Amino acid sequence: MFKILLLIFSFYLYSNAVIFEDMFKEKSEIKDDIKKIYASNPVLLYSLYAVDKSKIAGLNFPFNENEAKFLDEKTKNLPVLGGWFGQGKTPNSEMILQINPDVILLTDNTKKLGDEKIKASLGGAKNIPLIYLKSNSLEELVDSFSYIGKLTNNEKRAKELENYGKDSLNLAKEVSQKASKKPKVYYAEGKNGLETECNTSIHSELINLAGGKNVHQCETTNLFGKQAINFEQVLAYNPEIILVYDKEFYQKIYKDSNWKHIDAVKNRRVYFLPFGPFSWFDRPPSFMKLLGLRWLLSVFHPEVYKLDINKEAKEFYSLFLGIDLSDEQLNEIIGKNLE
Repeated sequence: MFKILLLIFSFYLYSNAVIFEDMFKEKSEIKDDIKKIYASNPVLLYSLYAVDKSKIAGLNFPFNENEAKFLDEKTKNLPVLGGWFGQGKTPNSEMILQINPDVILLTDNTKKLGDEKIKASLGGAKNIPLIYLKSNSLEELVDSFSYIGKLTNNEKRAKELENYGKDSLNLAKEVSQKASKKPKVYYAEGKNGLETECNTSIHSELINLAGGKNVHQCETTNLFGKQAINFEQVLAYNPEIILVYDKEFYQKIYKDSNWKHIDAVKNRRVYFLPFGPFSWFDRPPSFMKLLGLRWLLSVFHPEVYKLDINKEAKEFYSLFLGIDLSDEQLNEIIGKNLE
């Protein structure tokens, strides 16, 4: 009798499992009806949110106030599970075991740790299937939508997001080819604007994609980026366009007696990088970069590409986040209140 029951149970498990192939062609046996997914990295979490937020098992960290006001109430209150991201961060294995997600999503960067080390850090949750997705570049992020769509049984929804992403990347190639020149661009990070990214850094990827030339030409030494430089270097670069991440610096750049000598400041071509719920440019990287790419095309090449940012942003937020963006919200996002 026991053998019969065991056979029936084994058949039940087998009949309710499917083989899933991830972006590295690695195959895992998973349930055919996934209910809970733990995305162990913010980039993957945000993409999962866009495809099917009902499947999110937990968060990497609590959303801050500025992020939370654009997000679903139920999602904001999910347990915080941590994840493999940042320097030395690991997930809360006890919480993961308690939540018991059906699969765990990991990035290619985490994959470098090796399965044994990853499973060891999961403790009692080490038998949960691991699915690896690529998400370093914007193109990889767009390609990952289809995999998340298959996992969540939302392939039609994922295809809509993928199409928007591919249209954005194709548009960038088209506009860049038509543009007569590549503007010299400086990406200003930090409260004094004197942190930046190499042209090879994934954190400045949109400058290259939008047909600009990052003035800080160097080899990226680490995944996390941010290089401190001095003002004399910026002065020597003399960028035509400055992209500013920090609100505090944006509010004072036009008043600063040093920065007024730079062409971008002289010609009032300093732009605050929109943020809400996540950055349109980077930190954190997410699908929001697709809207940021279109916006940057109009900033870099206004003679080639005109963008109705009001219309484009509202359509984007409706598609990816399911919200009706107000003019007041958009003005805050793009920093009109900072001017």
